[in-house]
This record gives sequence, structure tokens and C-alpha cells, in this order.
Amino acid sequence: MRPIITILLIIIIGFCVRIDLTTGSIPTTLPQTSPENDSVSNEEESVVPPPVAIPNQVIIVEPGQTVYGIVQELHEGQPFAIPIHEVLEDFETLNPEISANQLIANEQYKFPLYKDNVTN
Repeated sequence: MRPIITILLIIIIGFCVRIDLTTGSIPTTLPQTSPENDSVSNEEESVVPPPVAIPNQVIIVEPGQTVYGIVQELHEGQPFAIPIHEVLEDFETLNPEISANQLIANEQYKFPLYKDNVTN
């Protein structure tokens, strides 16, 4: 009985390996999408809001400086009450390639300028 089960098992495994190697289970072509679906996705991609022009100044960062500290220095002599989260968001909008917490010394970055430094 064992030899018969072993032979059948070897035949089934061999058959499965043959099918897997010849036809495979992964499709070779990508599934086709209808043109209607393509136009919808193109419309969704083109609905990107235009970037908001934030007044800014390019500054070379020195070691130990922070985004909020630099923005405060740019507005020296003026009352400055802009929340830190707003300054950081504006900085990251102006410099999308870097986080506000990962400044590199001796690199140039755009820092936001605020005309009305007091929030309501």
C-alpha cells in the first residue's frame, strides 16, 4: 500500500511541477484597463491644487540653528506671535525635500516671511 501511495504522490508532484514550469501561475501580461478608467485617473491626477506663494527668504543654515529660531531672527524688532506648527508647515511647504527637524548645516533653505506677525 505504501509503495502505491508513494508512486501516486510522486506522479502528482511531478505533474504540478511540470504545469508550474510550463504555464506558471503568474500572468505574463498586465491586466488591460478600459480607456474610461484611464481618463478618470488622469482627471484625478490633474486636479492638484497650485502651490501657494509664500513670501520667503533663502538663508544658509549654521550649526545649531532651528527653523523657528531663524524665522524669529528674520523678524527681529517686530512682535512675533506665529505658532510654531504654522512656521514648520510653511517651511516644509517651501522645502518639500526635507523635514523641518532635519536641517543640514551650511545648506540653503527657504524660510517663510510673515507681514502680519500677530495671529488672531
